[in-house]
Amino acid sequence: MDDLVLLGDVLTVDDQRRVIDDGAVYVHDGVIDAVQPAGDAPPAGFSTARRVHTGGLIAPGLIDLHNHLAYNTLPLWIGRDRAYETRYQWPGAPTYQSDVSNPAQALGIAAAAAALRFAEVKAIVGGVTSIQGSPPMTRAFPGWMLRNIEKEEHGVKQPIFQSVLPATDDQLDKTSGRMRDGRGFIYHLGEGVADSLRKEFTQLCDHECVGDGLIGIHSTALDAADFTEWKRRGGGAIVWSPFSNLWLYGGTTDVIAARAAGIRVCLGSDWTPSGTRNVLGELKVAATWNEHALAGALSDADMVEMATANAGDTLARSWGVRVGRLVPGALADIAVFARVDADPWRSVLRANERHVRFVVVGGRPAYGNAVLLREAGVTDAEPITVRGVRRAVMMRLADELLPTEPDLQAQATKSWAAGLAELQRVWDDPATAVRRAREQRGVGAEPLEFVPDLPAAGDDEARALDDEELDQLVMPTFDGIGHDAGWQMAVRSRAPAHAPVLRDAMSRF
Repeated sequence: MDDLVLLGDVLTVDDQRRVIDDGAVYVHDGVIDAVQPAGDAPPAGFSTARRVHTGGLIAPGLIDLHNHLAYNTLPLWIGRDRAYETRYQWPGAPTYQSDVSNPAQALGIAAAAAALRFAEVKAIVGGVTSIQGSPPMTRAFPGWMLRNIEKEEHGVKQPIFQSVLPATDDQLDKTSGRMRDGRGFIYHLGEGVADSLRKEFTQLCDHECVGDGLIGIHSTALDAADFTEWKRRGGGAIVWSPFSNLWLYGGTTDVIAARAAGIRVCLGSDWTPSGTRNVLGELKVAATWNEHALAGALSDADMVEMATANAGDTLARSWGVRVGRLVPGALADIAVFARVDADPWRSVLRANERHVRFVVVGGRPAYGNAVLLREAGVTDAEPITVRGVRRAVMMRLADELLPTEPDLQAQATKSWAAGLAELQRVWDDPATAVRRAREQRGVGAEPLEFVPDLPAAGDDEARALDDEELDQLVMPTFDGIGHDAGWQMAVRSRAPAHAPVLRDAMSRF
């Protein structure tokens, strides 16, 4: 891995919120070595390092602390016109199984790697370098483009784990022991607006699962007293997904009460059936909600930190290494944005995918302007167009990271174009694609498949498409990458009456 020097204005997102105009970020072996003015003498060992003149704002890569990657080829979905009260209602909607659950299951059988790598690209074009929410897999997925938060192993196997579905008392007793050992627990908590959902927090308290290791997804039903109790037990973090919350429930997390209690607030884009396409879009919804409902209580820096430092500090507790800040010793996960505002914090908030110039994950250039990638030593990036702008993306896993199994190597080196073609075959004839994939089971190595983690109501995680469902399966519109004009129009035309603020948010995209 080559050493890199990134040159440009630097938004450190450190404890002092320093901004270094005309700065330099020095990267060695996947870690930030130094952050300083470009005119200062470089650290030892960087005299021959590749220098990348970014011409933009160098910032920490964005962290999407809540997602469901298995579904991110699917478009926005409406289950009914009025708001739901809890997360347990919409999986029973008449169209959920046909429009969301069954298509995702088909992809998990017939094009698992292609679907997940597409989801990674969808995130990285928005400056995302870490993402949560990969589905259960039959074998280890050889993707590398982003850090998958549950798959990272910093000195310990799975230092952060999750439960998408409600946990039983016995499961929570085991979870409590893991958390005492320093592991983090990501849990869908109080998702919805019904007061009855607060019992989920009480259950966690009863089993000693509330503390600094708890990362509560959504937590929309919790109130100020809950957050205060959470802090009393050691603090922790919530993950705010305002678009999805408003789309489904017409309400969202009381982030002001959470912050007042000392709970870290992070951001997650959730999934494309009810969320944004990447967390850069989620920032714009957060900014709109801040203006419309919170009287501007959050500063631009506060919101950017939700997708960088806050999430990074949450991960660092269990990973044992810093991330989400441009400081020496932190993981070299970096995004470079075009300067679209004189204020650097507002520049990140205002940026869209057209303004993402360069992305580095663990010191490895992964996406961006082709010229910048060449400066960084990349010679085999593939062209890709995002919102009308030419970019390039690294789809091939580095040689030293390739899996040993030949079939997984093929998945790890599959091109962007080949992945799109594989997905298109599923869209053209999902029943045939699934049946052909099933015929390969038992022939050679176990096929790489995933099981979507949000089944239809009454189903368990192991349910499979039967012949009747396959014969009736029609794939929905294939979702794109970047919050383009088509996506914005879909929000304006389909946003439910209980979420008018989402239409207003489109002016920021």
